[in-house]
Amino acid sequence: MWKPGQPVGYDDIAAAWAGPDAILRRVEAAERFAARAGPVDARALAPALYPGALSAATAQGLARAESPAQALALLLVAPESLRR
Repeated sequence: MWKPGQPVGYDDIAAAWAGPDAILRRVEAAERFAARAGPVDARALAPALYPGALSAATAQGLARAESPAQALALLLVAPESLRR
């Protein structure tokens, strides 16, 4: 009763969320979400979600995406989406 458990989530240790395996799992999950999302234009959505904070590298990656689903997956794993 006096020692409640910690909430389940990501660790605060960089190795738990920045390692190659963790990044690959996030990319795979983002691809699955994007495939089921339907027609979402991530290129137009990104500036609205992150006004003034969208990096040139993220915008360029979204512009180069081969499909709307791929652009949405890229947006979901972009650094702007991973900030707290």
